Amino acid sequence: MNNFSRLLSYLKPYRARVVMAVGLMVLVTLTALPMPRITQYVIDVALPKKQYHALNYVFLMVVLLYLVRGTISFLLNYTISWLGQRIVFDLRFQSYRHINRLSLAYYDKRQTGKIMARVIDDINVIQYMITGGFVTLITDILTLVVVIPVIFWMDWRLAFISITVVPIYVACYKLFLKRIRRLSEQLREKWDALLGALQEKIAGITVVKAFAREEHETERFMLTVQDNFSLGMQQAKLNRTLGVVATVIRAVGTGLIFWMGTKLVLGEQLQPGELIAFVGYIGYLYDPSVRLVDFNIQAQWAGAAMDRVFETLDTRPEITDAPNAITIRDMKGAVEFRNVTFGYEPDNPVLRNINLKVEPGKVVAIVGPSGAGKTSLVNLIARFYDVTEGAVLIDGVDVRQIRLESIRRQIGYVSQESLLFSVSIRENIAYGNKEATEEQIIQAAKDADLHDFIMSLPDGYDTKIGEDGIKMSVGQKQRLAIARATLTNPRILILDDATSALDSKTEANVQQALERVMKGRTNFVIAHRLSTIVNADQIVVMDRGEIVDIGTHAELVARPGVYKNLYDEQFKSAQEEALSALLG
Repeated sequence: MNNFSRLLSYLKPYRARVVMAVGLMVLVTLTALPMPRITQYVIDVALPKKQYHALNYVFLMVVLLYLVRGTISFLLNYTISWLGQRIVFDLRFQSYRHINRLSLAYYDKRQTGKIMARVIDDINVIQYMITGGFVTLITDILTLVVVIPVIFWMDWRLAFISITVVPIYVACYKLFLKRIRRLSEQLREKWDALLGALQEKIAGITVVKAFAREEHETERFMLTVQDNFSLGMQQAKLNRTLGVVATVIRAVGTGLIFWMGTKLVLGEQLQPGELIAFVGYIGYLYDPSVRLVDFNIQAQWAGAAMDRVFETLDTRPEITDAPNAITIRDMKGAVEFRNVTFGYEPDNPVLRNINLKVEPGKVVAIVGPSGAGKTSLVNLIARFYDVTEGAVLIDGVDVRQIRLESIRRQIGYVSQESLLFSVSIRENIAYGNKEATEEQIIQAAKDADLHDFIMSLPDGYDTKIGEDGIKMSVGQKQRLAIARATLTNPRILILDDATSALDSKTEANVQQALERVMKGRTNFVIAHRLSTIVNADQIVVMDRGEIVDIGTHAELVARPGVYKNLYDEQFKSAQEEALSALLG
């Protein structure tokens, strides 16, 4: 099934409205047919016979005809608009639902702006085609079906001349079609790149300004805009060339009709009014050919958009539930990595031969230099990615045999850069548990040492925090993220460098909050500051994707290795900072 057929399949639930739209199109077509005949009557009958009273009937007939046609056109456009809006609603809803189900690997390979373009811009293009050009196209086709028999009935000689030029136009259209479609696809790709670059630079505007790179980014953006401009002009040139060809073909056909028709009138084989009426019907024959050029622009643009929308809908999530996946309702929190190897690309592993067993309720710290694979390791617990080799087990069951929802509802996750939504503080805290009571929300805020700050705000828990919590400090955002993670009462809590961006005083406050919420849970703590994990039950030391040492803080500092080197470096830095502060 091609993408156009798939698009039409979205109309199946609305068959009654589709039938109504087709019926209205037929009526619009039929109401257009009497006008040339009325013109013929005026020229051949009313004027020669000076039937002044007939002009009154002609006037009333024309007014009535256009009144009926206008009413039908209104109903048709309303119905088509409803169908177009409904298809857009269904497509946009399905697209958003689908991209929410896609694995993180899908987002790793695509810019946010490009994903947004498919859900918003591409679907808008499809809507414009349905509500605009598509209606005209169907109406024109119906007109041709009706008009061709009429003109042959009026005069077969003129009709034959009329339709002989149509194949020439079709041949020219076919000649231009492939080039126009190719340009449309390139334009959509360039448009994607433009939106992706725009979103990226707006999101990173602080960095752009910090390095005074406004002019540089403006120039780079201008290059992208220029690419769009160049391709757009190439497509416009092709479309306008096709339009000129269609106009010339129409002129040739119309000229031949006047030439032959005038000869027939002079030979008294045809009435003048009949010739004028015939030319009026020829307009119904040739006008669709010219309008097809404009529809072609929309159709090619929409065709490229449809390809991309359905490509997204056809993308299958890499992480899915197994057919026989089970639900673990009361997770104990035991986690085991068994001979795990993992890579974002299969041929480039970032974790190798990982073996680790964690008992329920323990605090496990994961340390190591940047790029050691710490975040990749904890991401496997929530099954954001699947292992390349080996297995990750929770409570003795391979995570690939547990339903995703069952896993993720019992895991709390706090990252270094906690994303917050531009809604109220209450909604942010309750994001993972929409059924939470007011008391539970307040208790989560108290556990995260955030309640007093919230109550100091004029609107309390109803305070809107702005996009990504822009109205809150880094420490406040981290504590809100902690409250959000703990409100779901997770059995496993993952803290991915949750305090590294904080100053010492804020870190101490957040650390106290963390100590409260970590009680009774299995905790994985990624940390660069070793002072925050000295009391961990177990410290896992990683380097270059492998576990190189495991032990307590006391055990690890007592023997040479990566951990002792990290500790000595941080201890030396802390001494230098303290000495500098003392001398300062």
